[in-house]
Amino acid sequence: MKIFSTEPNGNEVAEYVGTEYIKFSIELIEDDIKWLKKTKDIAQPLLANIEILLLITKKYSTDANLLLKKESIKDWKTVFYEWYERVNSKIPAKFKEGIKQNADELFAELEQYGH
Repeated sequence: MKIFSTEPNGNEVAEYVGTEYIKFSIELIEDDIKWLKKTKDIAQPLLANIEILLLITKKYSTDANLLLKKESIKDWKTVFYEWYERVNSKIPAKFKEGIKQNADELFAELEQYGH
């Protein structure tokens, strides 16, 4: 085992923990996307999973840029807004605009990452 810094991930066993969390987040988002393509439910986990991914990307931005694909992010955004248009009449009026605004902000931040 090799230690190469004092950082929490500064050793051979821990150096890829951030990368694994990014990969896991992407997997969760891909599962969310498959579900959102078909569902007419008004609840969705996608925005929460994107928010968590963004928290991780702030710490591990190099890994995030390597693992995230701009084309995938574009697809996620398209699927989300298609879902939103399909179900927004069922969303209570007091939440409707806020959900869309949160999505706009999260996707704008996410689009800064990837290749």
